[in-house]
Amino acid sequence: MNFKELDQMVGWEQDLDNIDWKSMLKDIDRALMDNLAAELGFRTYEQLEQASERIVQDYYIVYLSDGRYVWWNPVRYAKEDPLYFANKEEVEQYIASLLKLDNEKRAQLQVGLARIPRMKRCAVCEYEFNPTDPARSKWDSKEEQHEFCSAECAMEHVMAEMKEDFTG
Repeated sequence: MNFKELDQMVGWEQDLDNIDWKSMLKDIDRALMDNLAAELGFRTYEQLEQASERIVQDYYIVYLSDGRYVWWNPVRYAKEDPLYFANKEEVEQYIASLLKLDNEKRAQLQVGLARIPRMKRCAVCEYEFNPTDPARSKWDSKEEQHEFCSAECAMEHVMAEMKEDFTG
C-alpha cells in the first residue's frame, strides 16, 4: 500500500466520522412516514395522522374513500405492512380479537369506529383528504368545493375548465 492510498483512507474515515447519524436517521424515519402516507393515498404523513383515529398504543385506523379501513402503525411500519379491511365489521372483529375485548369494550370500539370520518379522493390530485377537517372552512367557507382537497386543487380545476372553454 502506498502513501497516497493510505491518505485517501484517512480522508474517507474522517468523512465517515463527520456524518450526523442522528440527522440521517431522522431523515430516514421521515422518508418512511412519507412513504406510508403515499401508500395509503395521502399527500403527507401529517394528513394521514390527522385523518386517522388512534386505537391503542401506536396503532391507528383510517377510513379510506373506497370504503376500506386500514390498520397501521408508524413505529412498526418498516417491519409490518398496514392491514386493509373491506368493511367496519371486519376491522371491528380483528381489533376485538387482537385486544381480547369484552362486550363493554367492544361496544366502545363500535362507537369509536362509527365516529371515524370517511375520506374523500380529490378530483384533481387524487390524494385522500378528510372532508370534515375544520381547516377546510378557511378556503371553502360555503362548503361548495367538496370534490377538492385544497384551494390549490380547486383553483387548478377551475383553470383547466377555463382553458378548455378557450381552446375548445
